[in-house]
Amino acid sequence: MHFYNPIPSGSGQAKIGAHKDDEPSLDQSVDIATLSFGACRDMIFSKKGCKSVRQALEAGSLLLMHDQKEWTHAIPPQPCVKEPRISLTFRRVWSSLQQSLDDMERDYSIPLCKRLRRD
Repeated sequence: MHFYNPIPSGSGQAKIGAHKDDEPSLDQSVDIATLSFGACRDMIFSKKGCKSVRQALEAGSLLLMHDQKEWTHAIPPQPCVKEPRISLTFRRVWSSLQQSLDDMERDYSIPLCKRLRRD
């Protein structure tokens, strides 16, 4: 699944607040990939008890994120940036069917040969 996140022209004032991509529907065992186009923008990574890390997301860069349970990420305003930026973000999302199967396996201990495999 991908998420298209356009930030309009003259976008230095645009921002994305600190957040974690830790929704239950996301497969946490698979990295989240973000491909950036257009203006270079910074992303800030933060973890409680650690110094924040700032990473420039340049045009054509690919960012892989994991460990979404402890780290947050944000794109702060950068008023000097005037060009547009687009990012495409790819995540593995479990369907409600897969979640139901996982729940059944957990609740009823369905043997491996009776359930769908994730591979």
